[in-house]
Amino acid sequence: MEELSTSSLMNDMVTPYEPALRLRVGFGHTVPVEGASGGSPRRRRTLRPQGTPDWCLLIILKGHYVVSPESEHAIDLHPGSAVLFPPHRTQDHILHESCDEGKMFWAHFFPEASMLPYLDWPKPPKQDARVMRWDSASFLNEQIHEACRHCAQYMDSNYDRKRSLALLRLEEVLGLIYQSHPDKKIKQMDDRVVQSLQHISDGIGSPLSAQMLAAKAGLSVSRFSLLFRQNMKCSIMEYVEGQRLSIARRMLADTTLPVSLIAETCGFSSVYYFSKRFRKFHEMSPSEHRHQSNL
Repeated sequence: MEELSTSSLMNDMVTPYEPALRLRVGFGHTVPVEGASGGSPRRRRTLRPQGTPDWCLLIILKGHYVVSPESEHAIDLHPGSAVLFPPHRTQDHILHESCDEGKMFWAHFFPEASMLPYLDWPKPPKQDARVMRWDSASFLNEQIHEACRHCAQYMDSNYDRKRSLALLRLEEVLGLIYQSHPDKKIKQMDDRVVQSLQHISDGIGSPLSAQMLAAKAGLSVSRFSLLFRQNMKCSIMEYVEGQRLSIARRMLADTTLPVSLIAETCGFSSVYYFSKRFRKFHEMSPSEHRHQSNL
């Protein structure tokens, strides 16, 4: 792929981003940029150097896309492939110059606990992005496309709690993609970690610590911390805070409870600390999130 010039890079604008309220999805249609002189050889590029606070999923439906196009470790994506960007990791992709147009399904989302095992995708060398590939002519590919359509349809509907319904479909999308994972042995989560996830869910409003959860699992803190990270790809307390914030997001969107009560219910020591952590991860205050979710 022809490299973009330094001057053209300087002219690239960071792609705007609208924070996801648990989930935003859609179908993207990419066409050549039209300039004053007609069709431009450059293609519309998505560039977010700091990433976004949520996860970003792209599934290629048509065309040829390139992730990190200026890198010597650029990733080529065709139909039958998808890329997953973790939170706060650079998002940089562009339609290849050989294509007249491209189409993809995209989703920005904050995962539910049940989705986390499906996010452990292979990482190409020297890349933060994660990539999965499957046969574009297979029945699995048809199922993935159908689940994508249903997910987007729920988000565009007038159903009550449409985001919750769409999240269920997105989990189906991720679960289907995961069937093509090349390393089958990671699909079985350790029972002690599964039990700890239930303990966390049951006691989310109570004080939780790595020491307490390790004791329930019958392991030392160091051994259990390593086991948890191997299975969940995050530390114990990162997971606990992520779940607390996830529940808080739902309560802010679906109830009229005071922010102080939501903070207490979700296990935060004070409303000040809750608001501080919420803003750090979601780039908006709890009150702003509630307002936007009710628009």
